[in-house]
Amino acid sequence: MQEAIFQGPENKDWHLLIDDVSLTMDEARPGIWSWKPGFYAGEVEATLQDPAGTCRGRWRLDVSPDVNKLGRDAFVRMLKEIYKFDPTLALGTEPAHRQFGALGEHQDPVIEFLRLRFRATDIEQSLRVLLQEPIRSLRTRRRLSPPHLVRRADRHTALSALLQPALLAGMGIIQPDDLPVFTKQLMADVPDVSYHYDNATNRCLLHALRALIRRCKNLRARLETEADRDDSAIAQRWPEWKKFLDVFHQKLKDVERCLPFSEVTKAEVTVAGLNAVAAHPLCARFWRVSWEALRHGVAGAEPADWLPLNPTWGLYERWCFLALCRWLKELLPDHVDWRGDSSPSGAERLLSGQSNNGTTVRLHLQRTFGSSKNTPREFWSISRERRPDIVLDWRRGDDSGFLIFDAKYRVAHTNVLEAMGSAHIYNDSLRMHQTRPVASVLLTPAHTEIPWLEKPEFFDEHRAGVLPFHPGQELPCWFNNRVREFLK
Repeated sequence: MQEAIFQGPENKDWHLLIDDVSLTMDEARPGIWSWKPGFYAGEVEATLQDPAGTCRGRWRLDVSPDVNKLGRDAFVRMLKEIYKFDPTLALGTEPAHRQFGALGEHQDPVIEFLRLRFRATDIEQSLRVLLQEPIRSLRTRRRLSPPHLVRRADRHTALSALLQPALLAGMGIIQPDDLPVFTKQLMADVPDVSYHYDNATNRCLLHALRALIRRCKNLRARLETEADRDDSAIAQRWPEWKKFLDVFHQKLKDVERCLPFSEVTKAEVTVAGLNAVAAHPLCARFWRVSWEALRHGVAGAEPADWLPLNPTWGLYERWCFLALCRWLKELLPDHVDWRGDSSPSGAERLLSGQSNNGTTVRLHLQRTFGSSKNTPREFWSISRERRPDIVLDWRRGDDSGFLIFDAKYRVAHTNVLEAMGSAHIYNDSLRMHQTRPVASVLLTPAHTEIPWLEKPEFFDEHRAGVLPFHPGQELPCWFNNRVREFLK
């Protein structure tokens, strides 16, 4: 991972932000900022702000995956497979961003915030145009007019004039000889029209405007709660995010108090309003960008948003799960009725299948092993709560067992040996009812610097081992045979 050097004004009041996190200027070299990416890959945004907080420059940095673990082609392929399987598995809170769609029901405050900020400029520009050229409608009414100013008359005008002989005489329709002299000016009841803003179009637009205001208010409360957590990944970014939400919320409230919205009696979406909005280019633009900013979900291709990714080790972990799902279906072709499921929080995933002879096999992502033995549960730990990356379990009658997969984004000698500690802990502490795991396997994105850990002899003797597993690299045949033996 290479280091990026930025050079700007030497004034210490200038700030360089990477994904809304301010960097510290080099004290020995004024005007110089240095930055090195963490364990993630994707596009990162850098912003240069002057002392007043105005953006003076914006750049996108392309962070490549670690070449010693995954090349760019393998990483892109891995990310595409995750996106095709379930786009929500790729989302995270890292500075690295990639494009996602906006379909589905997935909701997350960070995604909602980024989607809103991504379209804030378009929303402001479209509202500015609407205030300059507000949509007005004609409303019929009646008014009294001097006879010499009457330009249009209708049946009601004629009927009201019959009740006023003096008016008819003044207009020359009858002779005024026998009529008294009137000093008051005569007025005719004529039809007229007036402009107003309380129409179906503006009611639709007000509905979208108030939805944006509510989104700003709700996001501020939710993100502030999230930032206050000790383990929050957005705590450093919250000051910039809070400033944006406060300013944008105030701008929307100011627009709400201006014409045409100030004279709209209620906000509602109707068929007539939607048709009128779609037929007017300026209204259609505001409606479109507002709807895109308020949508949920991360599937589909359009509209595309730059959303944060998981770290590379998190992406690798989730790719391992979906790759093992395919591997399991190919390994057990006699199993039918494969079904997928997820927890309400979205953290856990499950694939289950059952064979014709009654053997049930399940593959878990982020299966929780609770720490209390007293509480009846299927999976538990004799020590503290643990959550291995992937768990494969099987049951046939009274016979059951499970196998642990731990995805480790490591290949260096020291790091792999350190990671092997989790395999030993899982083998000793995890239980399925009263059964220990048959083995714990570390999955790595490339061959490690310790080849003897990848040997079948080591696996058979110690119930642990390391297996390289990445796009283009399948699990070895000897391991497939061991798993088939476990499932017999």
